[in-house]
Amino acid sequence: CEDCGGEEGLIRCLSCSGEHAWCPSCAIKAHQHNPFHNLQLWNGKFYQSTTLRDQGYIVYLGHGGRPCPHFRQ
Repeated sequence: CEDCGGEEGLIRCLSCSGEHAWCPSCAIKAHQHNPFHNLQLWNGKFYQSTTLRDQGYIVYLGHGGRPCPHFRQ
């Protein structure tokens, strides 16, 4: 990963300028304000389409982008 260097950079973005390779957590950080960018995940043979949701990102509407403080599971 070009940001953290801790994991393999398997995700690229066709919408961003330049060439980037992120791990899932860094891809989420880099795109949390650009959720409609065109992301692709390397599956070992080719790049396939993926989304931030596929990578574990949850969009919170309200409360400044954070989970509702009154929500209990």
